[in-house]
Amino acid sequence: MRSILNTIFVKTLTKVRYNIQLPDNKSIVIRKMIKDFVLQGVIDDISPEQCNDIKIVWKSLILLKSSIQAIENERFITIDVEDCGAAYRFIMALAAAVPSRIFLTGTKRLLQRPIQPLVDALNGVGANIKQTLNGWLIYGKNLKINTLEVDASLSSQFASALILIAPLIKLKSLKLPHQKIASFSYFKMSLAVMSDFPVEVVGFKNDSHNIGELGDWSAAVFWFAHACLNPENQYSLYPLSTDSIQPDSAIVEWFEKLGLKIECSNKIIDIHYITKSNLPKITYDMSQNLDLVPVMAALACKLPADFTFKNVENLRYKESDRLTQLVKQLSPFSEISFDDNSLRVVGNVNNDFSKAKFDSMDDHRLAMAFLLLTSQNNILGLQCIKKSYKNLLNQLNNIL
Repeated sequence: MRSILNTIFVKTLTKVRYNIQLPDNKSIVIRKMIKDFVLQGVIDDISPEQCNDIKIVWKSLILLKSSIQAIENERFITIDVEDCGAAYRFIMALAAAVPSRIFLTGTKRLLQRPIQPLVDALNGVGANIKQTLNGWLIYGKNLKINTLEVDASLSSQFASALILIAPLIKLKSLKLPHQKIASFSYFKMSLAVMSDFPVEVVGFKNDSHNIGELGDWSAAVFWFAHACLNPENQYSLYPLSTDSIQPDSAIVEWFEKLGLKIECSNKIIDIHYITKSNLPKITYDMSQNLDLVPVMAALACKLPADFTFKNVENLRYKESDRLTQLVKQLSPFSEISFDDNSLRVVGNVNNDFSKAKFDSMDDHRLAMAFLLLTSQNNILGLQCIKKSYKNLLNQLNNIL
């Protein structure tokens, strides 16, 4: 069983080095779980140390399998995916394409998040999905569809859901009517996971990609930012590879420009802060890296920084309205504004965050960001971090 603990420190003459094992990237793991179910009907056991989202998908697949096995009873089985957007979209598509009776539900916030384009695409080719006040009734059946079209401008998960069930429905071609696809890099991740069952994506070239190590770059960004704010520390993060399909591996280049020394070898990334030079104004295109915005915005508040994050409108559709919350909760400590799909943060190194209070809004990315600014006692709803990084608080306590 793989252990996610994790934080070992070694004192050197100049710095304290911390060895930190990162969680698995939940996006890759979840896609592989769906693939195994689709191709083999297999639901492998998972470690209890996995993050909550992976556990939710695992439980959902078990319930879906029980519904398939008992389809002659015509009894609906409830699958509560809580706040897991991937489970919401992927399980909906999967349940619609197999003989099943599922009531799919989740938190109030989840049910407010976009899903209608996926419903329309599936119902348009013969699926039977009906909305209720508290979720969706799915009358699953065998579907055979050669070509499908879905609008993925709000979420690439709509397109990913169809790619993941492609072997079931014999899908050969997928049309995406808008050239703008939200977080297209995550759709490419789905194509890579399903590379042994290729689907033509009309208008897009399907290049082969290396999935790389499972260590989560979306979690690693916390430690990259932590290193910038704690120059006395050195961090060894593993298992990571820069040759990865994960879009958030882009932070290597970003943080080198912020003064981190970054060395990569043997699935380990060593980082420490070496530069305190004045930072230039930097503009980041976040269209493929929305999960990084909260941590990067919080980091900017504590640096002599002037960062602009472009293409961030879809932050409104995450576990919380991240855009509104970042502006609201960081504005007392920085010059922060949103205009024309861009978020600008101008930091102030003289800010005192010691008594600052923050509300995670039950959003794991906001919770991680606020941990860079203040103590755990000053953040409401920290347990939501378990959604993607179960052991972060334990690791952080070993450092502080």
